Amino acid sequence: MLLRTGLILLLCLSAGAAVPDATQILSRGYSSWTLAEATRILNRSPWARKQTYTRVVGGVGSGIHGEKEIFNTFFVRLLSAPPIRRAYARVQQLQNGYDEMTQAEKRRLDASIAPGLNMDVSRWIVVTVSFRSNNPNMELRVKRFFDSRTLETMRDRAYLATEGFPRIELAAYFPPREEAVGAKFVFPRRIDGVPVVSPDQKEVNFEVNIPSVYRRLRVNFSVSDLLVEGALVL
Repeated sequence: MLLRTGLILLLCLSAGAAVPDATQILSRGYSSWTLAEATRILNRSPWARKQTYTRVVGGVGSGIHGEKEIFNTFFVRLLSAPPIRRAYARVQQLQNGYDEMTQAEKRRLDASIAPGLNMDVSRWIVVTVSFRSNNPNMELRVKRFFDSRTLETMRDRAYLATEGFPRIELAAYFPPREEAVGAKFVFPRRIDGVPVVSPDQKEVNFEVNIPSVYRRLRVNFSVSDLLVEGALVL
């Protein structure tokens, strides 16, 4: 799914208090979502986690651009979950003025969005990680880290875990192609024919060691929150 450069700025916005919750948003077709609603799915839904780490810089006017506090924020999303892909598709529609397009123009844009929207994830769970900081040097360091990794060099740094499978190994890794989407971590949905995530479990945990920020990033997704009308959406 190709996204314009400015999209990363949109994805850092927080949905306002008046924005409906994820259940209400998902009850409608994604082409009717507002930007705030799509952003809420990307940043504040069961399929998205945002972790911000801060570091206070001492002294008046200190920091890279005079900041007194450095913010490092990771966005972790379940790209294999249809709601996340639909939210990305809707942002792209809005960026291109989809609602004012002719039917022919809409069909062309829909065709360009379709590969990412309809990607086959029947065998895979795909987790993405992107990063933002008000320290440009830190952003560059993290970018270089993700860009330089391969499946082999990332195997011992990233894994998925559930109650039945304490360490699910990485099956594929893709460095960031679109800044807003970030690096892609691909894990199997089944091991020896057994689903790695089932509705009766409590959590899905994702962990990745990122030495560029001297930190091990760990996020938890509640399985009960991933159920939509009784079906596991992952």
